[in-house]
Amino acid sequence: MTTRTEPDRTGETRSAGPQVSERLKAERIQERLKAERIQEPLAAARIRERLAELSGWSPSRNGQALQKTFLLPTLRAAALFVQLVYELGEAAGFVPAVDARYLKVTLRISTRRGSGVTDLDFDLAHLFQLTPGGAPS
Repeated sequence: MTTRTEPDRTGETRSAGPQVSERLKAERIQERLKAERIQEPLAAARIRERLAELSGWSPSRNGQALQKTFLLPTLRAAALFVQLVYELGEAAGFVPAVDARYLKVTLRISTRRGSGVTDLDFDLAHLFQLTPGGAPS
């Protein structure tokens, strides 16, 4: 098996690791965001079906977003997780709301800004579910 390498910020070559596939997923989501700027909010029954695909995600209190709290083992791991969320979110064209409090990081996803949960919100939740540290808390 060939390991893909890419230059880091200093120009040194390093192994790209699992983040490469996550970035590709993020790029696909970004393409979808551009192509499908207007999405219809999902019905409550469909939201329940899609939530079964994810571990630990739930609707927000007002039902207008998806959210999950991740529990990381160290403060450094939490900081790195937040950095990765921002990098992947930027690559996908959407960065979720992030609330980081010591070892707990809560992500809140709402691409429709208060108009309801869409399939795109679930695509983003899947992306962040697969990040290192994205294991169910």
